[in-house]
Amino acid sequence: MIHSLPAHPDPVIEGAIAASCQSLAGMGTLLEHCADALQSGHSPGDLRGMNHEDYEALYAVAMQLYEAGDHERALPVSLALVAHEAHSVKYSYLAGLCLQKRQRYREAAVMYLLALGQDATHAPSAFRMGECCAALGETESAQQAYEHAVALGRCDERYHHLQSEAMARSRRLS
Repeated sequence: MIHSLPAHPDPVIEGAIAASCQSLAGMGTLLEHCADALQSGHSPGDLRGMNHEDYEALYAVAMQLYEAGDHERALPVSLALVAHEAHSVKYSYLAGLCLQKRQRYREAAVMYLLALGQDATHAPSAFRMGECCAALGETESAQQAYEHAVALGRCDERYHHLQSEAMARSRRLS
């Protein structure tokens, strides 16, 4: 359970939140004891016996919480996903969204940067990075992120809708 919140009414969701918080709390010990395995390419999730189905079940919980506006509870679940399987753009992006909704813009920007490192064509991450940089007063970085989102939108029709909004926001910063 998150210390400042009462238990979630759904015991399955509360269990996922509690397990995520517990796994994050134990991450330092895991990293210390398993450095060799991690350096040889195993993820923390591999070392804990997690698989794709486990990740997707946690992702479904995190998305359900996020979409319900419960960003505080969605945050530890999404961060646990990133910590255990850092190669998925959707996990990093969701963690960024949760952090951004909590007005933790710098940390959110790091998650969006991680997502862009995983998929350099993920225009939503570039767009959200622009929002975070703008909120932090980092105008030049925000403009660069918005311009990157515009360029990515030109190359991929899935992201055309971001183009005009990114262009408008970039102009407002000028």
